[in-house]
Amino acid sequence: VVFAVICSLSSTLGDDGEYRGLRAGVLTPDGSGSCSYTETCTSSGYEGACVSISAGCCGGVVTSNLCSGSSDIKCCTQASCSTPYGSGTCMQTSLCSSKGGKSYSGYCVGPTDLQCCVTGSSSSSYGIDISATLSSSSASCLVSAGMSFIIPRGYRSSGSVDPNVCTSLKAAYTAGFKTRDVYLFPCPTCSKSAATQMSELVTYLNANCKSQWSGRVWLDIEGSQYWLGSTSSNQAWYKQLKDSCKTYSVTCGVYSSSSQWSAIFGSTSFSYGSELPLWYAHYDSNPSFSDFSAFGGWSSPHAKQYQGDVTQCSLGVDKNYSPSF
Repeated sequence: VVFAVICSLSSTLGDDGEYRGLRAGVLTPDGSGSCSYTETCTSSGYEGACVSISAGCCGGVVTSNLCSGSSDIKCCTQASCSTPYGSGTCMQTSLCSSKGGKSYSGYCVGPTDLQCCVTGSSSSSYGIDISATLSSSSASCLVSAGMSFIIPRGYRSSGSVDPNVCTSLKAAYTAGFKTRDVYLFPCPTCSKSAATQMSELVTYLNANCKSQWSGRVWLDIEGSQYWLGSTSSNQAWYKQLKDSCKTYSVTCGVYSSSSQWSAIFGSTSFSYGSELPLWYAHYDSNPSFSDFSAFGGWSSPHAKQYQGDVTQCSLGVDKNYSPSF
């Protein structure tokens, strides 16, 4: 069987030149051009591709006499590859799995089964949060893209449980998301108390998708327009919400940012609930904690929302980083 793959040079990660063009096609190892392959080959148990050596298309093991065509076309196996989730080696997905690695498509020259195998990587450090319903196809696509945790909306600012939360958690569970939390967007201005809102969410989750939910609720603290008229009233309401975590025996965390925290509670020094893990927002497209500044009693974060309102796998998502999920 003869294959032909033409690879483009389009950018996929914006200003991050390190991965330019890799998802749309496959660059030469030096990044100077694109590569194609003519047929597959196998050497020492590794699947590979027949590529042009003079064009610089092999960054791995070169074996002669395994490919048809000109003498410049040789079998390339175990090529080095680089992904946003770590560097690795190109190999068939079944072999990668046997080595305890994770395969990422779009980073290797060859058939669809030849993917970048990353072992001992930080792939578990990337996830998404969503307010829309997660479909099974999007869930599978996101897991294949390296997402390992997901946080769908569980409670809406209108003061009601999101009826789609269990659909999303079930799809995420089936697709293989490692961690499946939810977030509670509270309604302080509603007639329902903070405890009632927590009770409604936890009761719904336990009744409809308990086994697919990882058991954590993130308290979404943002948008001063959704809160009460004074910072003292906001502090009191938030204390009731945080205390309801213990009342209903649920593990909680806090989502906020320094600016939102100060706007709602009057000061970044307000620190009730700082023993809970912090998931903070800063849209700098940098999946690291290098930008973090202490607030609310937190000296270190648990997770970071580093990019918002993007489309991935046909779904609107916010992107997150965490070495702790």
